[in-house]
Amino acid sequence: MIVTAIFEAKPGKADELRKQLQSGASASWQESGVKTYAVHEVIDKPGTFMNIEVYENEAAFQSHLETPHVKAFLGMLDDLLANPLTVFQSRYIVTGK
Repeated sequence: MIVTAIFEAKPGKADELRKQLQSGASASWQESGVKTYAVHEVIDKPGTFMNIEVYENEAAFQSHLETPHVKAFLGMLDDLLANPLTVFQSRYIVTGK
């Protein structure tokens, strides 16, 4: 299962959001069932971030959502985001290098 999450920082909150996303990624790498967890900043939209997260299965993703670091982060989003969090859930169709 692949999850893509888009975060657009409020003006003046990009550094704080970046820090929180980096911290969350580090914690997520330790979770069982997390295959890949990467944070990206959109090149032509500074302050907009995109997480690409790959989980072994739906259960691993649901377990991720229940971790203390995710719950704490989700509680900060009203203060950090200019727009609501956008999340896409997908599955592989074709993959390569």
